Amino acid sequence: MSAARPRPRTAPAVHPAQCRGGVRPVLGLALAAVLGGHLWVIDAWSLPVATDGAARPLTTRITALPAPEVPRPVASPEPAPAPVPVLQHATPPARLRPKPMPPAVAIPSAPPTASEPPADPVETRAEPVAADPAPHLLALATPGTGATHPAPAAMASTALTAPPSVRLHYRMKKGPLSGSGQIDWLRDGSTYRMRLEARVPVFGQIFLETSEGRIDASGLAPLRHTERRLKRSERAVSFVRDQGAPRILFSAREGDEPLRPGAQDRLSWIAQLATRMASPPGGDWRPGSSLAMDVASTGGDVQRWVFTIEGREAGGLWHLRREPDSLRDTRAEVWIDARQQHWPVRIQLTEPSGEPLELTLDGLQPA
Repeated sequence: MSAARPRPRTAPAVHPAQCRGGVRPVLGLALAAVLGGHLWVIDAWSLPVATDGAARPLTTRITALPAPEVPRPVASPEPAPAPVPVLQHATPPARLRPKPMPPAVAIPSAPPTASEPPADPVETRAEPVAADPAPHLLALATPGTGATHPAPAAMASTALTAPPSVRLHYRMKKGPLSGSGQIDWLRDGSTYRMRLEARVPVFGQIFLETSEGRIDASGLAPLRHTERRLKRSERAVSFVRDQGAPRILFSAREGDEPLRPGAQDRLSWIAQLATRMASPPGGDWRPGSSLAMDVASTGGDVQRWVFTIEGREAGGLWHLRREPDSLRDTRAEVWIDARQQHWPVRIQLTEPSGEPLELTLDGLQPA
């Protein structure tokens, strides 16, 4: 008989109800441990709460922090103003009464059109004021007549303007002699130079005259005049304008003569006549009108030349005549052509002791 095999031990069967009773306590302990750990973490990170013995619910407060303040710039202290001196018057100054304002003038809302007549001007009353003395200072009264003449400022529009630079060619005749004459007129701003040369065959140059000076609102203002003739040394006339009393000096003699405004020499009078004829008073010349000027010669005398306008001849030429003041004086006749810049187209000079000198214009060209 074989021996019987031992049976393996088996775990005793557990009843489901027994398993439930043993597992639940374990799960409860585990769950309590987990909850306790979470509570500890939350307690460590939460904000402290006040404890007054009573249990309070756990709350979390989130507070927004204020923005940091930006420091304001500190203004530098202003310097104390300097003390203003106080002027003490012995007596209080008199108060100035303000001038009354002029009455207001009504301004139309819109300017009148061409089809509508302009509105009547608004009459305004103003307090009487003293008359302005300026008009009385600008008008010169003629003694005995009460008439007034415009002041120099009002006559600025009639200021004389000398002609531009030019070269004039003349045919010359004096008795049996005939030749040619040439006038060079050079204007440079406010100064001028003038030269007259006369030449005849065989003899060549028989005389040479020059004049130089300034140009102002009255025309030519000569400073020096020279004359040189055949077989005669040069003679000169000087016009002293800026040194002492205005006077005329001569190389031919001692002494002087008074220098009056508008005075000319024996050459510059031709250009001065052209300058004055180009600016007629009142817009045009009339027969009987006159032009006067002092004329100094190298011989040492000063004559008063008064040209009278005889009239207008054929071709539109103005005929001017100057009669002598004495037997030894010069008679002069001039024909002016406005188309030739008012230069004389014919000149006739008659001396008491000789044949007349005649100059007839052949042509002119810009210099």
